[in-house]
Amino acid sequence: MKKFLLGLSCGFVMACSSVALASDTIQALLFPASFEINGNSTTLNNDYKVLNVDGHAYVPIRFVAEHLGATIDYDADTHKIFMKNANLTLTDPNYKGITVGNLILTKLGENTKVTGQLQIEGMGNTKNMIGANLSFYNDKWEKVGEVAISGNDFGVDAQTFVSEGLGDFRTYSTVNLHIGAVNNRIISQVPSIMYENKAYNFTLKLPKRWEGKYEVANTIFEASKRESFDFIDKANKVFGGVSFTITRWTKEDWQTNSEETVRNSHLSKIGEKGDHIFTLSTPTDVQYNLHDEKLKAEYLSMYDDIINIKTSFEIKN
Repeated sequence: MKKFLLGLSCGFVMACSSVALASDTIQALLFPASFEINGNSTTLNNDYKVLNVDGHAYVPIRFVAEHLGATIDYDADTHKIFMKNANLTLTDPNYKGITVGNLILTKLGENTKVTGQLQIEGMGNTKNMIGANLSFYNDKWEKVGEVAISGNDFGVDAQTFVSEGLGDFRTYSTVNLHIGAVNNRIISQVPSIMYENKAYNFTLKLPKRWEGKYEVANTIFEASKRESFDFIDKANKVFGGVSFTITRWTKEDWQTNSEETVRNSHLSKIGEKGDHIFTLSTPTDVQYNLHDEKLKAEYLSMYDDIINIKTSFEIKN
């Protein structure tokens, strides 16, 4: 419903109102009004009307949302209107300067419609070509959907995009952004190296820039029978340096203790095989040298890669 109208009560009284209510229907007067939003004067086009109902002004919510820089959409399946106007925080760790956010997912037939915004940092030109994709994962880190982002009008101001993906993935848990092209220049895939854990037969893809910069420390907890593998930034090892931890649980331990652990830490389940549950967690405290900008930058750069590393987890047969 491209121009879905919903009354937004402005809470002020107008003298010349007239309304008759009958069951679930209303009668309203058209109310001629112009708008000033954030200091900018604007008027409604012919697609929109302002209504006077019981002394209150009802305005088209899509018109207001778009002029406030928000994304908005209506999901007919749930009869819910979504509006988002937060900071854009989703990035591709391999291509800095482009952020995505304010994602709204609605059902469109058998597929999912994704509405969102994209912004390019420090780009004065507002006619930039971007080719990207968003990959959506459930709470088991299984890929459940994907949409493409493409357009030629992106710049320093957040621009809205709309795309569509196969299936229903509205209840996703995590989303990854990959930038594929900027101004018709293909962005090459970042080379990766493979980490293989032979004890439990799982693998992870790490960015090649990690090569020689990390080490893995193994710890066994006798009481719980858990086993952890800390991936450590060697340059910050004296300060902890843990970027992330893979932990192997027994199913019994997971069923008994996982709820409290998840509540008190940055932990998520990433795999399961037989009696083993695998999780990935990130530290809850600072693990780098706060007083050395170079070491801090290196640690944070490695930390930014974790979301992509997490989705590469695979258990071999």
